This record gives sequence, structure tokens and C-alpha cells, in this order.
Amino acid sequence: MTVGLYRTIEGLVQVDYDGNDIPIPRAKYEENGYRPDFDALLTEAEYRSLIEESRKREAEQAEGSSDKK
Repeated sequence: MTVGLYRTIEGLVQVDYDGNDIPIPRAKYEENGYRPDFDALLTEAEYRSLIEESRKREAEQAEGSSDKK
């Protein structure tokens, strides 16, 4: 299933096509009826910030579990 990941300031949408991320124009995104709606997508900066926070949490959890061994 194709899903939108984030929107760029250039009006593109980064979409995930079964594991392959590619940018497409907003018009094509909306024409194809992809979800979520364009206005509900995170900005690229918000998306990248969430990804970075997630990676930090995973690293901290991995570090904590290795300390218990």
C-alpha cells in the first residue's frame, strides 16, 4: 500500500511504495487518493525530528539492556 510520509516546502510528498521512498507532486498524490490527506502530513522537518527521536530512544534502550547483562 502506498502511503505518504511527509510533505516538503516545494510542494512534493515523499511516499512509501512498498519500501521504496520517492517524491511525487502534491497534485499526483491527491489525484491518486493516497492517505493521509496532504494537509495532515507532517512537514519534512517534523518527520525527520521524529525519526531522530525514535533512533535515540532505541539506542538508549539497547544500551540499557546491554548494561543488565
